[in-house]
Amino acid sequence: MKNNISTVEKNPSFMKSKGNYFQIDLLKAVMIAFVIIDHSLGYTNHWGFGLELWERTAIPMFLIILGFNWGNSFKKQGKETLRELYSIEYFKKKFWRFLFPYLIFYLVSTTVGFIIYGSIFPEIFSENWFLEYIVFQKSLLQGPGNWFIPVLFQSILLIPLLYWFFIKSPILTLTLCFIIEFSMHLFLFFFIGPITSLDLWNKEIYFRQTILVVLSAIGMGLWFSRDHDLFSKKNLFVWSLFPFSLVYMIAWDFFNFRLEFDGSGIVRGDYNYITFIYSALIFLIVLRLVPKNPHNWMSKSISAMSKSTFHVYLTQDVFYITLYILYNDVWIAPGFNGLVNVFGIVADDFLTNIGFLIINWIICFSVGVFWWYCEHKFLKLIKRK
Repeated sequence: MKNNISTVEKNPSFMKSKGNYFQIDLLKAVMIAFVIIDHSLGYTNHWGFGLELWERTAIPMFLIILGFNWGNSFKKQGKETLRELYSIEYFKKKFWRFLFPYLIFYLVSTTVGFIIYGSIFPEIFSENWFLEYIVFQKSLLQGPGNWFIPVLFQSILLIPLLYWFFIKSPILTLTLCFIIEFSMHLFLFFFIGPITSLDLWNKEIYFRQTILVVLSAIGMGLWFSRDHDLFSKKNLFVWSLFPFSLVYMIAWDFFNFRLEFDGSGIVRGDYNYITFIYSALIFLIVLRLVPKNPHNWMSKSISAMSKSTFHVYLTQDVFYITLYILYNDVWIAPGFNGLVNVFGIVADDFLTNIGFLIINWIICFSVGVFWWYCEHKFLKLIKRK
């Protein structure tokens, strides 16, 4: 195990000098902006516009970054044993980084949901309330992209174990990540089969809210934390698989192609081990071309947005589900192809919809960044005391 970690990687002074990756800050800021675009589309038909090739790369990129950041963090700290990886300090950091803002989000979203639903509040809870609201942490006001939260929480528990295996055998660990995810898709193919009803769709959603269905992206993030050189021999597998991934995504988006048998998808959804390869190469290209430590006002602004991406994500979740509920009749109307907006207006022209998107960006980023800033100051105050 120790032979797999170089002397350079274990040198604290060297690791400290490397600092943060501005490329990661840039990717996170751009990807959360893509998430806001995606949810601005509401019920609009997404297919045939090439969104798979840029806007829909947001979640795959966040998953890769998740593995990359935590792999780098463990490496810098020189943690190798399970006791070191699953330390009390580790869980404290994850609590304040993710669980604390989530608790605030949960209280706010549930309160807003109670106000909106009013007298029908008790009817919201289905017979699977424990699975939905306790296990998968569904809030009363279930917003778009909420499925990512249980995946994130599961990663807190699983990634240290994954990293422990990774430092022992990187190739085997990455291979197993792909095999496990591939097996999960096959399981859904045989167990769920074709989606012919809302009940089957909801049943599949439970399984797709598990980290095992997106494990290859996190595994590649860990892999790149060891070597993110675009032209490294260790990353040749990304170059080799990229053409297949690109062709698949073009066929999926523009020609409605699905890898399925008798109506049942062998590969489920558009977040999977095939499409993750496409995002992985983009990730490597950005880390290669973008400067690591630029010193200008723009880089500072982007870094601030990067630190608050989770808060922006939670903000847009409540923001959009509130709009969906208030203007639901507008968004589901036949022929709607505009953007969800705070005015409940249906607009077909490009410039008006761009204006709506900018307003959505301003609202979500402003609230999210301000929330993070206040929380950051609050936590600093606690540490001083």
